[in-house]
Amino acid sequence: MNTKNLVRQIARFYKNYEFELLKGRIKDKKDYLKSPKSALFFVLSYSFYQGRRDEISSMFEERARATVDSLLGNNNVLLYGSPKITDKNNLRTKYRELYDLLKQNKVNKEGDRLMVISLVNFIQFNNEKNILHFLIEQIKSKKIAEAYLILDEIWSIGPKIASLILRDVVYIYELEGCLSEEDYYFLQPIDTWVHNLSKRIGLVDKGSKIYKGEAKDITDKCFEFGVNPIHYNQGVWYVGSNSLKILLENIDKI
Repeated sequence: MNTKNLVRQIARFYKNYEFELLKGRIKDKKDYLKSPKSALFFVLSYSFYQGRRDEISSMFEERARATVDSLLGNNNVLLYGSPKITDKNNLRTKYRELYDLLKQNKVNKEGDRLMVISLVNFIQFNNEKNILHFLIEQIKSKKIAEAYLILDEIWSIGPKIASLILRDVVYIYELEGCLSEEDYYFLQPIDTWVHNLSKRIGLVDKGSKIYKGEAKDITDKCFEFGVNPIHYNQGVWYVGSNSLKILLENIDKI
C-alpha cells in the first residue's frame, strides 16, 4: 500500500479516537464554558500527559484536581491584587498555599506543581477567566498562533501539549471553519508515535528524531493527499496507543 493510501487508512481511526477518548469531553463541552474551574480541569486533563505512563499521569492529574478543588471550594478562581508573574521563584512565593498543598498531596514532580500554579496565575490575570472560552475566542479571531504561544509558555506544557489541547478544542467545538491551512500547523502535536509512524509510511523522511518543521511537513502532505490533518493526527494517536488491540481485531485478515 502506498503512502497516500496508508495516510487515509490511519486517518479513518479518528472516529475511534473520538468515541474512546473524546466522548466524555464532547458530552460536557457546554459545561466547561460555564465554569472557569471546569475549564481549568479540562486543560489539566491534557497537560499532565508528558511522556510518562498514562496511569502515572492520571494519578498525578487526579491528585492535582482534588487539591485545587479543595482550595477553591465554591470559588472559580483565586484572586490576588499583585502584578502578573512568570518566574518560578515568585510563582512559588505567591501561590505558596497551593504549591505546598500540591506537594503535601503527593504531586511529586516540581514541574507539575509549577504547571498548575502557572495555569492558575494565567487565569486570574486574564480578562476572560475561563481559559477554554479564551482559547475558543482566540481561534475564532484568527489568533491561533498567539493561543499556541500562550499555552507553550505555561510551565511544563510545551509545544506538544499546546498543540494537543488546541487540536482537540478545535475538534470538540467544531471550529475548523475558522482556520486557514497554516493554522493547522499548530494542531499537529508530534510525539514519538507520530514521528515514527509517519516516517515508517514515508510521510516524512528526515532522520530518526523529531525535527523542527515536522508538523508543517505532515500537515502539507495531508492536504496534498486530501486528508484532514486533524483526523490523521488523532488517528496516529489512537493507533499508537492501541496497536495490539487493532492487531488482534484484524489478525484474521493478515
